[in-house]
Amino acid sequence: MNYVKGLFLSILLISVPAFAEVETTSSIRGTVNVAGATVEITNQSTGQTKSVTAGTTGNFSASFLKVGGPYSVSASAPGYARESVDGLFLVLNESTNVSITLVSTADLEEVVTTATRAGSIKVGTGTLLDRTAMDGVPTINRSVADFAKLDPRVSINTGSSRNAEISVMGANNRYNDFSIDGVSFNDPFGLNANGFGSMRNPISLDFVDQISVDVTPFDVSRGNNTGGSIAVVTKSGTNEFKGTYYTTDRDESNIGDYKGLDFATFSEEITSVTLSGPIIQDKLFFFVGYEELEASSPVLYGTKGSGAPNEAETVTAAIGQQIKDIAMNTYGYDPGSLDNVSFPETHEEYTVKIDYYINDFHRAVLNVSHSEDYFPRKYNRGNTVFSNNYYSKPPEIDRESITIFSDWSDRLRTKFKYTSYEMYEDDASIGDPFFPEARIQVGGDQVYLGGDRYRGANLINTTSDYLTFKLDYDLGDHIITAGIETEEADIYNLFIARYNGEIHFDSIDDFANGTWSYLRFHTPIAGNDKVDTAAAAFEVEKTTMYLQDKWYVNDDLTIIYGVRYDQRETPTEARLNPNFLARNGVPNNAKFDFDLIQPRFSFNMNVTDEVSGMFDGVFDYVVDATLRGGHGLFMGRIPNVWYGNQYSRSGGATDYNRFRSFSDTIGVMPAASVADPRFFWLGPTSDYQVRGAYFGDAQGTDPDFEAPSSWRSNLALDLVTANGYEITFEYNLDDVNEGVFYKDLGLERTGQLADGRGVYDTAGDYWLTNASGGGAEAFTWSINKNFNGLNALLAYSTVDAEDIYPLTSTQAESSYGYTQRFDGENLSPRPSSFMIDEKWIFSLDYTAKIIGENDTRFSLVYIRKSGENYSVTYDSGRNSVGGASYGGYDLAYIPTGAADPKVNFANAAVAAAVMDHINSGKLSNYKGTYAPRNAFEGPDYERLDLRITQDFNVWNDHKLIVYLDVLNLMNLLDDQKGIVQEYSFNNSRQIIVNGVDAQGRVNITGVDPDDSLSVINFNGQSVWQVNLGFKYSF
Repeated sequence: MNYVKGLFLSILLISVPAFAEVETTSSIRGTVNVAGATVEITNQSTGQTKSVTAGTTGNFSASFLKVGGPYSVSASAPGYARESVDGLFLVLNESTNVSITLVSTADLEEVVTTATRAGSIKVGTGTLLDRTAMDGVPTINRSVADFAKLDPRVSINTGSSRNAEISVMGANNRYNDFSIDGVSFNDPFGLNANGFGSMRNPISLDFVDQISVDVTPFDVSRGNNTGGSIAVVTKSGTNEFKGTYYTTDRDESNIGDYKGLDFATFSEEITSVTLSGPIIQDKLFFFVGYEELEASSPVLYGTKGSGAPNEAETVTAAIGQQIKDIAMNTYGYDPGSLDNVSFPETHEEYTVKIDYYINDFHRAVLNVSHSEDYFPRKYNRGNTVFSNNYYSKPPEIDRESITIFSDWSDRLRTKFKYTSYEMYEDDASIGDPFFPEARIQVGGDQVYLGGDRYRGANLINTTSDYLTFKLDYDLGDHIITAGIETEEADIYNLFIARYNGEIHFDSIDDFANGTWSYLRFHTPIAGNDKVDTAAAAFEVEKTTMYLQDKWYVNDDLTIIYGVRYDQRETPTEARLNPNFLARNGVPNNAKFDFDLIQPRFSFNMNVTDEVSGMFDGVFDYVVDATLRGGHGLFMGRIPNVWYGNQYSRSGGATDYNRFRSFSDTIGVMPAASVADPRFFWLGPTSDYQVRGAYFGDAQGTDPDFEAPSSWRSNLALDLVTANGYEITFEYNLDDVNEGVFYKDLGLERTGQLADGRGVYDTAGDYWLTNASGGGAEAFTWSINKNFNGLNALLAYSTVDAEDIYPLTSTQAESSYGYTQRFDGENLSPRPSSFMIDEKWIFSLDYTAKIIGENDTRFSLVYIRKSGENYSVTYDSGRNSVGGASYGGYDLAYIPTGAADPKVNFANAAVAAAVMDHINSGKLSNYKGTYAPRNAFEGPDYERLDLRITQDFNVWNDHKLIVYLDVLNLMNLLDDQKGIVQEYSFNNSRQIIVNGVDAQGRVNITGVDPDDSLSVINFNGQSVWQVNLGFKYSF
């Protein structure tokens, strides 16, 4: 397949590594017709040369080569003229094949052959973009997601770059693995929706040389994912000094209006600088990069009549002031503001990379990077959240690594790598974090003030040390690969939910009088100021070993087979809860200790002769055809928060209480200033006493728990026709081997409702265990063609993915409670919440010289995708109808009609309205039963993005480059196009109910056909956006 330098060139189907250590290099393999010939492989950008001797059959190879180039490969032997192949550019983890024929000097003088990238061997499936392709992608956020979405099996939710979830083949985004220069840069604890530890992009795009997304990396050196693997390789220094300076700034004037309402006021400025070059010519090189962002968050919410994009339903500015006056005068607390809420946001990062060519046989690479963010946000939904209830996320990430590549002989090559990684994040409310979070019901609004209920005590500190050793041994027709990897992670997580308390008031008067209706609080037993005693502090140890044979059977067939072994354990036990043991008959403190042997097989076969006539009369005849595929077992990545739940919620360190109605034991909220969380439930106005240890619920893990794993397969056919069409057909199949399941060990069925669902009492003893079932299937095709400089790509994929638990939350309790269900824990695989059923991608890329001899580049990307799946549930208020889920997550029974004996309509008008809604759509398919989880699909979405790049030559190699990005171009032309509509949390509480009558029938009181369906526009996703960026490069 020819390598076309354009925007998308093609959907390059290759393998990408995935583990704590991920391969970041490439390789060259070839043949020469003279045994014993000397082969020299030279990176022309650094002047470095590797010399190897061809074997008895003429085979030669070189691995652990830097990506990029250009490379030249030359061969010589006594009595033969030297021949070379130049202009080779190496791609991440793809082996480039070179064939050289030497001619006797008696017949010919030296021959030089100039070539583009030679043929390559591909066995996995994914998408790769080099620097040229990346520069053509329309992007304003400069987000990894903007590039990952170019694979049709990848779905991106419509969030901003801070929370865009990247899902591969419908898998949970936390099952992906993201790496930079071979080191995992995932969220080290597992809390962030975007999967990264940073709030913004995990790395500046100006630092990146290549980025790849892989679905099935069959090479056994790659693992740690049952979703996708996204790998980034940063730039390196060469013998030429190079640098860039990039700047852009934008505000609300760069974003379109929605329904005549201007976008919220905000500002954003990004500056990025890079510099690279030689320290010692041909020997020592450097690359350094720095980027910073300064922004103010948009003003999105406000009181009724404030003019904010999202206004309150009932609460006016006067009502807001009334609530603020009560908080200040009665409780001595300043809640901040409801209107014009905006906060500064910052991001800063730098990276340093040193390449040292010690001698012709050894090379060392040193990487150092640092990033830090300050990102304010609100947790609570709605438009009436006081500013001091917002909280900040300020993660800091540091990484250092050193890698040594060694050629011990023509056949034996090794890599040794050590990496250290640390993340520190201390979340806190903007205002006083210890004042209780109060929720006040005012008409249709819920007003929040006080410290955020999850930030009173919330700190994460993780440190990890990685060691990697890998070797390749060339036996001619076989290349043997073996390796071992270890990781030791120390994790400290202080998380006391509702440490400051959570209090609900049913009215403003109740708030003024201190008469609450709901109260939850969480108190350290050792003393309210001894929060460290409740922290989860534990270690996770990981070991990986693998062995593989890459067998070049002949010129047309390559087979790769091997086995990978992964083992994980937590050496220390959590605190034993004897009451948990007595209640459930099992301990809560089992250590994690599991392993998995993962056999894998893949192949690549030239089938040109077999399919050469396949497209005669359609396109033209096939000149190259490759059949490839594989099958293997993959163990997934486990977010560390899953390990940590049983350490932080043993029940032995904290007293966790919930009061669903007013209690004299606690008393009213006192009229006193409070500067710490020893509030009225512990203070002198209350006779409440902290209970003894182990009194409440706890969380545990099945001692037989296994990591999530899947059997993954793919089969693909790559075709190249005489007229340059590059066509791929591909089938992917994932079959879950072990899934994740949460149980409540104290769940007890106490009855049954008229619609057949059980009624349950819950205990809150959540148990992490396994379940089988689920998987994914994808059919994909793509066509790529260069029409005299115009690169065109059309790709399509259909995905069918199922899971049992969506696992959209990180706490065991909320993962359990936020799963829609009909009858307790009787769950079966259902369509994934992350799945996109169909996706189309169309792109055009064209470069011309319009202004003198300067390049003008036009890049268009069109994406159309089906909507996200969602469930129809009851709106039952705070409490669940069946008792086994959170309120609002009971799957709805669909009545057969107004006279259905299994439900009780409030009146004839309600019955008519409900049945009209049911009969108007897909709900009618489920009359007389319940609508299953994710049985419905939200609105489709389409978007067209444009990038125009204009180069201006300043002098010599110095250039000024201007970028104009127009996102959602169709919305600029027609404001009804490009609008994003989604159901919040894949859930729509359409049927409103109020408890159950004496006959076990749900009381239906109303219908809300569009519940939680909203236009997503908090970052301008539903309107056009324009951005102008400038880069100076040399």
